[in-house]
Amino acid sequence: MVDEEAELAAQPQPVPAIAIPDTIDRPHQLVRATRKAIGRSKSAVDTRETAGVIPLHVSRAQVDRALRIMHALLTEVELRGYQVDARTDLQHGQALHEMVVVIRGHDFPLTLTERTTKVPHEPTPQEIRREQQSPWTRIPKYDHAFNGRLELGAPAGSRHRHVYTYSDSARWTLESRLGHLLRDLEEHVTAAEGRREKERLQKADQRRRWYATVSQARQQQVDRHRTTFLNEQVQAWRHASEIDAFCQAAHARAADGMPSSEEEIAWLRWAEEYAERIDPLRSPLRAPPDPPSSREALGKFLQGDLDAHPWPFDSRGRWSPPDEDVSPV
Repeated sequence: MVDEEAELAAQPQPVPAIAIPDTIDRPHQLVRATRKAIGRSKSAVDTRETAGVIPLHVSRAQVDRALRIMHALLTEVELRGYQVDARTDLQHGQALHEMVVVIRGHDFPLTLTERTTKVPHEPTPQEIRREQQSPWTRIPKYDHAFNGRLELGAPAGSRHRHVYTYSDSARWTLESRLGHLLRDLEEHVTAAEGRREKERLQKADQRRRWYATVSQARQQQVDRHRTTFLNEQVQAWRHASEIDAFCQAAHARAADGMPSSEEEIAWLRWAEEYAERIDPLRSPLRAPPDPPSSREALGKFLQGDLDAHPWPFDSRGRWSPPDEDVSPV
């Protein structure tokens, strides 16, 4: 028989279709904030150091396209029930502004940049004069010019660069890859949740095994303690029985005509009283109190790390592990 649910879960999820509008009538709030931050600037746009906006680094010619792409993506993200957040954190004492997509508690920072092409540098008159005046000054050989190709994904230097970064290429446009990017984020979350659940189950199993070992060690400790106590009772009973037999033999000797002195009578009386005191059968029997259940007391019965998990015995020696799925002793 085939597990249909498992088979369906193993199949790749369909790529969501994300339509890019030609114009934006009601822009996403972050798109609106980014437009306001850009203003009427005609130079290259760089909002990566601006709080509360979409991190962009593009030429002015690509701004409208970049904002339409982000509007479509962020709108789809929120339609799927996920969150979009523009936040500022401190990193190495400096403010770090990010825009993140939050999917089931997993944060994915996003940055949209325009790629550059290395082109020969055209020295300016000022650079030529500066080089003539300062021989150690060097004019750069190349410049990096925007080439119109947009890239959307994890910020530069992020460990997730290989997980969810797409760009224009000779075969497709960035617009056509937005669905792939969103699917990558969802699959990354699903995989992370699977790993986390597997790790949780492994830790739970290790915890159960550890508590079972502690429970077994406690049983061994109690058994050994009771066995010692029982052996002592048996030895005391046998000793008392032997003393009683001895005293009876002494009394029988007197009955056969051999008189007993007062000293002997006193000695036998003490011996009989002593036998009565040590005989466990002369009083109700009960088990001895259980030995201490501390880590130190159980250490000789356990191997491994005694501090691997919370200790399952309370101050009164009662079995009370923090996990309900652990069987009691």
